[in-house]
Amino acid sequence: MRRRALLASIGSLSAGCLAAPETGDTAGSTTSPGGNEPPVTTSTPPCESTTEPPSAESPDESGTAGEYRLTDLTTSTRTDRPSARYVLEPSAFYSADAVEREADRTGERQVVMDVSAVDDEAARDAIETAIRTGDWRSDTLPDGLAETVGRVDFFTGVASGSATHVGLTLYRLHPDRPPALEFGAAIVDEVVSTGSPGVVELRLANRSGTTQQVFSGTVPPFGTVFAESVDADEEFLLWRDYEAEGCVSFTDTGLATCAIGVVTELGPCEHLARRYRVLPAGTTHHPEYTAPPGPGRYRITDSLSYYEQDGAPESALSFAVEFSLEPVA
Repeated sequence: MRRRALLASIGSLSAGCLAAPETGDTAGSTTSPGGNEPPVTTSTPPCESTTEPPSAESPDESGTAGEYRLTDLTTSTRTDRPSARYVLEPSAFYSADAVEREADRTGERQVVMDVSAVDDEAARDAIETAIRTGDWRSDTLPDGLAETVGRVDFFTGVASGSATHVGLTLYRLHPDRPPALEFGAAIVDEVVSTGSPGVVELRLANRSGTTQQVFSGTVPPFGTVFAESVDADEEFLLWRDYEAEGCVSFTDTGLATCAIGVVTELGPCEHLARRYRVLPAGTTHHPEYTAPPGPGRYRITDSLSYYEQDGAPESALSFAVEFSLEPVA
């Protein structure tokens, strides 16, 4: 998936590009293989849907002439998430020597079981499927599967690349609940002028009772926000101080961003908001990117992945924001 692919590329990047987790302008746990009960998501009442004001930003242009007006903002969203109630996934890949070193390091005996020794046929099939294909998903839980995965650190007897010992984690999901993350957008300042750039705000809220980890690229969580023309092959960059907030640079050869992964944690009922400025044509902030091509209808689109704990199956929140730039007479 996108999150894991980006994380896999971190090692080849310079250390200075990796950003730390953030909680936004406004205000997970790691599961080791075996030894613990499978993660369970607790049932809690949904959070109230409210709009919280973010911190204010000051314009940095000068003058007073109006140029455009931001109007008719609309949003649409779609959430894609696992539909099964139980998901079994590999969480560790070891060699026999590595298992011995782990036992020496922790001072704890590592429980190892050959898959063929699992008594229940359905549980055995689930374990084999998870190791061979990368996951097993079902709405029913085979007898003994949770107990077996909870007490066994590593399974053997099923090939998985060069690894001979595979640790598994069982996740209990709740596909019937409302999506945990809610997206919204609003026009904060509708007038685009040299004295006061227009402002569009993007919002993200955790409406669940558990912490959600939002995965994104640099400048979390919305990245570098471009608005594409609905009717033409044109776009412009809505402005924030991207270089100060992430691994972004504007050079003579173009706009460069690091292909890295950043996790933003949102606690239960927590929200964040980001304000993006629509700059006038005369801006000095990289006008080759930020100056709007002209009046018309524009669209912002993106997708964020999120999950409840490290390694857990991901959900994807896709959103689209449309607005119009109307010329001021």
